Amino acid sequence: MLTVIPYVFLGFLGLAVGSFLNVVILRFGFSESKQDRSHCMACGVQIRSYDLIPVLSYFLLSGKCRACGSALSAQYPIVELLVASLFLLAWHSIPPAFSFFSIAAFVALLVFLSSLVALVVYDVRHTLVPMPFIYVLVVSALLAPLFQSFAISSYDPLLDSLAGGVALSGFLYALHLVTKGRGMGMGDVYIAGAVGLLLGLFRGIEALMFAVWSGTLLYLGVMLLSSILKLFRLSLGFKRVTMKTELPFVPFLAFGVLLALFTSISPIGFGAWLSEIIWYSGMR
Repeated sequence: MLTVIPYVFLGFLGLAVGSFLNVVILRFGFSESKQDRSHCMACGVQIRSYDLIPVLSYFLLSGKCRACGSALSAQYPIVELLVASLFLLAWHSIPPAFSFFSIAAFVALLVFLSSLVALVVYDVRHTLVPMPFIYVLVVSALLAPLFQSFAISSYDPLLDSLAGGVALSGFLYALHLVTKGRGMGMGDVYIAGAVGLLLGLFRGIEALMFAVWSGTLLYLGVMLLSSILKLFRLSLGFKRVTMKTELPFVPFLAFGVLLALFTSISPIGFGAWLSEIIWYSGMR
């Protein structure tokens, strides 16, 4: 019974944090209203407290405003459920030891995951990467290995973290300079540095590899689909994607982080295994 309590607590905590992130994502940098309380984006009517229950209120209202009946964004339950799922997955995959510094490292990880979700959704919604979000991401990414070093009385996690942060941010900054900002923005550089700080050198590199591979595959797939639609003179409301079309890199970085953090899949290990097969085949 006691083993269930952390899951219940983190599940509700994740829903609450997700609800807060929705407010931040929708309001940060925009002044469309002077109201401090939550309100309908269409009619401006203040939302009652009983209509602010994460996930549940959205489905009870059938995804519509109680006052004017306008559709509510599906972002609300998606973000809430996503954050709650990540919190539960973090506890299931990387449960902390019952010590102050270990729990502090776990809390820093939860802050990192929350910030990452906020960055991805904000980037997709507004095509911007707010620096305050990045600051929280970087600080939490640094605090997690720092507290972990204190927890195990070893500087190894911290040193690995610093190496990862320098390597990943340095690599993407070089791309930023070479492409003059067209191929890689500075926001991506900072986020990659945070990824390296959290995951360390080798796992951080693997997360970046996941991000590049998944982004490339999706980009080529969308470009192919766009060309096919143009060939048959179908638009379906989509703009044509070409080699000059820019796609946000933050969602793919987030995907790479989750794979590196919660799975044992190793692209470097796969590459080494494939090299061995090729080498042995050549020997024969």
